[in-house]
Amino acid sequence: MNDMIIGLLAALAHSFGGSLGWAIITLSLGIRVALLPLTLRLARRARRNQEILHALQPEMEQLKKRFAKKPERVFEEMQKLYRKHDCSPLDLPTLIGSFIQLPIFGMLYGSIRASLASNSTFLWIKNLASPDALLTLAVLAITGFTAYLMPSTSTQLRNTLIAIQMFVTFLIVWKLAAGLGLYWMSSSLVGLFQTLWLRHRYEPVSNPA
Repeated sequence: MNDMIIGLLAALAHSFGGSLGWAIITLSLGIRVALLPLTLRLARRARRNQEILHALQPEMEQLKKRFAKKPERVFEEMQKLYRKHDCSPLDLPTLIGSFIQLPIFGMLYGSIRASLASNSTFLWIKNLASPDALLTLAVLAITGFTAYLMPSTSTQLRNTLIAIQMFVTFLIVWKLAAGLGLYWMSSSLVGLFQTLWLRHRYEPVSNPA
């Protein structure tokens, strides 16, 4: 499979006049568009889950007050509430669906890494085989903005998720070869447009302070 992807990258690069950068971007966008039916379904499910959790906030606050001295009872009653409304703070099907995509991205990463050469340049990037600071900042900006647009039950939770996602992304990308960073950025752009489309199609979950 890796040999097939490497061959496809080589063919795309040849069609772009030898530009490996455009080949990586094209392949990344193609894969993400092909996965859109799955990712959109997972995104809709996650959004529905967040909307239900948001609507249940008043009931959960009442449970916390009612059983303030019995934390185990609060947990038990919340679990009943989640089962009744078919929701969960950690939605297992959504997590499983996300993990299913990891082998695909893993193969792509390996193939792109094997295709990189030390003399490959692209736009402002002098070497696709080495990290690029500006590309890292672009990936972080896209990641942060996408996380900001995601529905959340509270502003505090949203800010926490933004901070975690940006921190994890920085740890991975800042020493990543620019060629792999291009793949990450292109894939993240599709995720951003997906999030924007969902926000346009559905009313956003209000975020209480």
